[in-house]
Amino acid sequence: MTGDAGIVLQRSLNIIFTYMRRLRLVERKGCEVSNRFCVLLMALAQAIWILGFVSDTQAEYEAIEVSDGCTISGSVNFVGAMPEPDMLVVDKDLHTCGMTTRPSGKLIIDGNTRGIKNAVVFIENITRGKKFGEKWHFILDQKACEFVPHVQVIPVNGTLEIRNSDPMAHNVHAYSLKNPTFNESIPSRGNPLTKSFELQEMIKMGCDRHGWMKAWTVVRENPYYCLTGADGTFEITDVPPGEYKVSVWHEAFDEEQLRVLTQEVKLMPSQKIGLSFKLSPN
Repeated sequence: MTGDAGIVLQRSLNIIFTYMRRLRLVERKGCEVSNRFCVLLMALAQAIWILGFVSDTQAEYEAIEVSDGCTISGSVNFVGAMPEPDMLVVDKDLHTCGMTTRPSGKLIIDGNTRGIKNAVVFIENITRGKKFGEKWHFILDQKACEFVPHVQVIPVNGTLEIRNSDPMAHNVHAYSLKNPTFNESIPSRGNPLTKSFELQEMIKMGCDRHGWMKAWTVVRENPYYCLTGADGTFEITDVPPGEYKVSVWHEAFDEEQLRVLTQEVKLMPSQKIGLSFKLSPN
């Protein structure tokens, strides 16, 4: 069993035990057998639902010396009529938050290249390859009522330091599905929160005090990923020769739409290939 599967299985078992304790309470109250079966079925269904999240997990990643490494580069571009900028309404604490409207940062398209910023291009289910980089500590700050950076990618078990640089309180609400959720306040320029994530997922962050504040923390279990820059380009280096699937994620596009863009590649030693991902509105 993979480490991820073991963690989620343990959480699932905890859910089952919780419902079983409820069953004993039900029995003491003399409820009907059918009600007890109903509770048990609810427990099993929820456990199976959670276990479904580990269907894309892999064996623990093994770092090796990569000889004859390959390079995958390219771009993520927008296709279709250019959308109007998505504007956010700032309606609270204007003395710190500033303007009453601001661009959301959700979809940033280069006017010349049509490249899309903040897309994550990654290799799926690669179990052996280069070492992770030296950076394991990452920062998510709240400045002028905005999360900075808007999107970042961190490794599994890396640390995320969440700060509040504003002269007023914020909170951070993590809408996790695989990792534990949290919703904690940070006072004005107070002590930061430090979080770590054991499972791979795309985590949406928000501030409940200021509803327009949004960010994404993308947690990956291997080092083969790249966050596109302002021009939409990416480069993934030192990939061992072999056959892989290369996928793209972006917050403005739904999962089904992005899944069909996954590309299969076969890399020969020291090969360099180019890929292009074309994203269009629904």
